[in-house]
Amino acid sequence: MSEVERFISNCPTQVTLTDSGYFRKIENYSQALDQEEVKRLDLLLADSSLANYSAVLTVKLAKSKLALRHITKNVHLTFLFAVYKETERLSLAEEHPLGEDCLNEKVRQINWLVSGSPNISWDLIVIDDGCPDGSGRKAREIADKSDYCDQIKVLFLKEAIEAEYSLAGKLNSVYDSQKGGAILFGLRYASSLKRENNVVLYTDADLSSHLGMSGLLAEAIVVHNMSLAIGSRREKTSYTLRSDFRNYRGKLFIYLRRRLLHPINYISDEQCGFKAFDGTFLTDFLEGVIETGFSFDVELLLRTELKRPGSIAQVPIAWMDSDEASTTKALEPYIPMLNRMVDFYEYYLSPHPEAEEFKIFIRELNQKAWDHLIHHIPNEIKAWDPVEAIEFNQVSVDQLRKCAQME
Repeated sequence: MSEVERFISNCPTQVTLTDSGYFRKIENYSQALDQEEVKRLDLLLADSSLANYSAVLTVKLAKSKLALRHITKNVHLTFLFAVYKETERLSLAEEHPLGEDCLNEKVRQINWLVSGSPNISWDLIVIDDGCPDGSGRKAREIADKSDYCDQIKVLFLKEAIEAEYSLAGKLNSVYDSQKGGAILFGLRYASSLKRENNVVLYTDADLSSHLGMSGLLAEAIVVHNMSLAIGSRREKTSYTLRSDFRNYRGKLFIYLRRRLLHPINYISDEQCGFKAFDGTFLTDFLEGVIETGFSFDVELLLRTELKRPGSIAQVPIAWMDSDEASTTKALEPYIPMLNRMVDFYEYYLSPHPEAEEFKIFIRELNQKAWDHLIHHIPNEIKAWDPVEAIEFNQVSVDQLRKCAQME
């Protein structure tokens, strides 16, 4: 039995986001690995057909904790996430089939990460994005009962807008925000605190990205002087547990985005909800942001690249899909998101022949055409590796029109 086979055989096999005990087993196993083992296993798993989520997450957690311990200066980590119709995820598993106890679990994961690193402090910000079901209230109730209540703050976007709080941006109501407005509010709030050596991380409400991996993002910013570090599900040593359909749809989105926004063509995963900013870089950075919907990540990437080229780190992570309770499933945001890519192109960049051609195609897409396209994605895109073939552009607008039955 090879080293990687032995390692995988010892990993926990139960894979569910609703079982905190599963994550505890992974964390305990990761702490038994030394630095040389971590480096070796990271590469071995990338080349192994036997690699699975549990094994890769174990290595990423070990690598993250070691990275944080090697940071010698005092650093403050600010975590934030938005909630909208997340009362199920905030619930315990015994209270609801989709219950992840996500707030308490995030706190537990953060504490696991920083244990043994006394120079690292943290706080957590939850932003209610105008939730009609009281997600923010439920989060506040949970926070008030937590042993770490002093390190948890719940903000309400609706209250900030009504009070004309400048950190809420130019939103007229919560209906102008679809996650983006809430995250931007949280980023501005964190930046306004002006903490020294502050790394500001935002994530999704679910547990798809284990926050124990945050040391990898912090290392990129604190040690390697990056402005923005993004978790990537597509790099060589990444591992993603999701359906082929979602994988192919993601590739199609990346392909279309790259035809429009050439400065960030090297980015392989713009939508992953696991990103970290240098707190100092955030100062004044968010002035002039135009997107408050689901495409806000892409605008932040583009603005970062234009302001400080080459300062975005892509960090390979382990990621598990939490699609069942996703609040975006019923919203079908993809056509609006693609149209925002066109808006970013027109707002930030000079005209480009390829972009102009794809701009017209995207503007003409309707829901029926998009639905047909995502179920008839060209095989060239399905087989494409966005990391290895950055300049790939072999699928024409005419081909896409045919796949979408737009002719």
